[in-house]
Amino acid sequence: MPSENTIKSAGAYPKQRGTSSVLRETVSPLLCITSCMALPIVFSYLFFLGQSLRLDEAQSLWQTSRSFGDIFTVVAGDVHVPLYHIVLRFWRLYVGESITSARALSLLFYVISIPALYEVASYAYNRRVALFSILLFSLSPFMNWYGNEVRMYTLFTFFVILNQYFYLRILREKTPRDGVWAGYILTALLGVFTHYFFFLNLAAEALFYFLRRDLFARGSFKRFVFAAGIVGVCFVPWGLYVVKLGTAGFQEPVLALPSSVDFFNAFGQFLYGFQTDNINTFFLSLWPITVILGLIALRRNRAFMPESEYFLATILLSFGIAFFGSFVIAPVFVSRYLIFTIPSLYILLASLFENYLPPVRNMAQWSFACLMIAGLMLEIVNPTMPVKENYAQAVAFINDHVNAQDSVILSAPFTIYPVQYYYRGSAPLLTLPIWNQYTYGAIPVFTENNLPQEVKEDVGASQDIYLLLSYNQGYENNIKNYFDSHYQMVYQQNFSNDLNLYVYKARYDTSTSAIASRLQ
Repeated sequence: MPSENTIKSAGAYPKQRGTSSVLRETVSPLLCITSCMALPIVFSYLFFLGQSLRLDEAQSLWQTSRSFGDIFTVVAGDVHVPLYHIVLRFWRLYVGESITSARALSLLFYVISIPALYEVASYAYNRRVALFSILLFSLSPFMNWYGNEVRMYTLFTFFVILNQYFYLRILREKTPRDGVWAGYILTALLGVFTHYFFFLNLAAEALFYFLRRDLFARGSFKRFVFAAGIVGVCFVPWGLYVVKLGTAGFQEPVLALPSSVDFFNAFGQFLYGFQTDNINTFFLSLWPITVILGLIALRRNRAFMPESEYFLATILLSFGIAFFGSFVIAPVFVSRYLIFTIPSLYILLASLFENYLPPVRNMAQWSFACLMIAGLMLEIVNPTMPVKENYAQAVAFINDHVNAQDSVILSAPFTIYPVQYYYRGSAPLLTLPIWNQYTYGAIPVFTENNLPQEVKEDVGASQDIYLLLSYNQGYENNIKNYFDSHYQMVYQQNFSNDLNLYVYKARYDTSTSAIASRLQ
């Protein structure tokens, strides 16, 4: 029988790692994770936190400035679920009422999503895939934009990442512990009360389960049914409440039906952010190259891991349902609603790069990261970037020039939310169609026949009319043409994409030159 020394010399015992090796393996990922968490904070402080309040943000602030009972009622009519708004309400009470503090809540969920994403990617693949995934996530122009918006999108993404982590553990472990199932159910519950589209994530998980049922532990089906039952029982009261109110969508902008261009643009936005049409065309022209490189990578590794199938399912099913559902039910294909697929997309991309030889992999990864950085920088510096809404500057101009004898008219009516936040003028704020935001129910439908009477009511005996048009709902040109044909325009200015101010002389017993000089 061989001695213990013989066994050791033959390598039967595992080689002991030195302290420096252990530290290197621990500190290196920790340093990378911390650096990736710091990047969005730096971008936010330098570029995003100080931007003008946007329409969606203004609605969030207005909704959460009300009582808790009113929050539920207003949110139910805003086609959303209440968890984020309740969290934001408490956050504003204890942290502060400013736009910056409200945006900091979204930034917080974005930042803590980074280590969560690292855990998911490293569990599904390996540390290299995880590190590149979080690098893309921290550089993402799309995520950085919504990481600084007073909306629920980063909280939504955070719960999806956590839910996917528990789902992968259920997939991989032979006998998942009760704590894993509890984590899965809890994150599913929190997710469905954060955004309706979380149900798409659950639908993708259900589809993958039925397609690859053989991979799951025995008894998983009963547990998934139990989880679905808990989520359903908890969510049904909210659904009944929304149906009973019957106001869902009455205050939402009218969304256009998506096209195939919108479908592929959503992927482009996830990778390169919001760009003008010309820049978008350039980035989208890179798709054939990306597809070819992806196919080459797959050829080198023909085995498509179940985890990759799962991540792909979450992307394709969610995009497919949102796109085709827009034609069957109502237009809901909006890239920000699909933000929860970004973690899956970045993890899949990072895993594809793993199939290349190290020199090629490194070059491809850094090239891809540089393209994403370029998209982020363009998104920051380009004043005509499509989602920028410069209500702050527009309203500041009105504040400086408007008199108590004037009228400020806004259309679409729901744009009163961001304007109200900045408005300090003495003239009344009015809308076309005429709408009282404090009454529950739908915004009145625009009709050409009612326009003359509504304009007459809004203008009254005003000297000048400040007409601020944004968020075209299909009748903006009708309103603009009516004012052009009935009043003399003395000034106009564009402040950001589709945000235009027109000033008209309403009475002719005042001097046009005096109005013009006041507007200088």
